[in-house]
Parts: sequence; C-alpha cells; structure tokens
Amino acid sequence: MMKRLLGGHGLIGDGLRFVIVGAGNTLFTLVVFQLLLFWLSPLISYYLSWAIGLAVLLVAFPRYVFKGSTATAWRAASTVAIYLASLLIGGLLLNELTAFGMNPRFGILITIGFTTLFNFAASRLVYRLIRPDPA
Repeated sequence: MMKRLLGGHGLIGDGLRFVIVGAGNTLFTLVVFQLLLFWLSPLISYYLSWAIGLAVLLVAFPRYVFKGSTATAWRAASTVAIYLASLLIGGLLLNELTAFGMNPRFGILITIGFTTLFNFAASRLVYRLIRPDPA
C-alpha cells in the first residue's frame, strides 16, 4: 500500500514524497551549515546552505517529488521564486509572532509549519496544475 501511495501522482503521493525529500534535504543542509561554520560567519553559512538546499530541490522536485513532471527553466525559476517568497514570509511571520510576545523557540515551529504548507501548495501548483505539460 505504501508503495502505491508513494508512486502516485495524487495529492497524498506528492505530499508524502515532499515530506520525505524535504526532511532529507533539511538534514543535509543542516550538516552543510554546521560544516561551513568552521570557515564562515553564521549568516553566510546560513545563506549558502539554504542556496545549496534549493539547488537540491531543483533536481529532486521533477525527479522524485512530483514524479512524471519535467524540469523546465520556467519551473526552476518558479521554484526559486517560491522559496525566496517563503524565506521572506517566514521571516515576517516569525518577527510578528515574537512581537506579540511569543517565545521564538515556539514561534519557529509555527513558522516552519506555515512555510512548509506554503512551499508544498505553491510547488504543486507549478509542477502539477499550471502548465502540466509545457511545450
């Protein structure tokens, strides 16, 4: 049953693969971040590891997450735009939550939850619903 769920092009299959690939990518970029800290500042390490993680997603989305879709320049540009928007939205949300007095250690969990849903919904639009078979 799990193989059937993971192999399908439906919402559940896409969602499960998104979570699996996303968790792996998050762990990978966390390791990259920690390694870069030996040579670079935390902010530069964060931005570089984030960019590397985005590059991984540009390969992983058409190949593993949204199976059957094709990698195109339009989809790559859309994915970059989605994740840049997510970065900004997440920063604004976390800032607002802490401004309302929420502990940032809890606020980051809400922020990650919201941006994960945003990333999945927007990415699924790009890879499944808008221009599903680009010319």
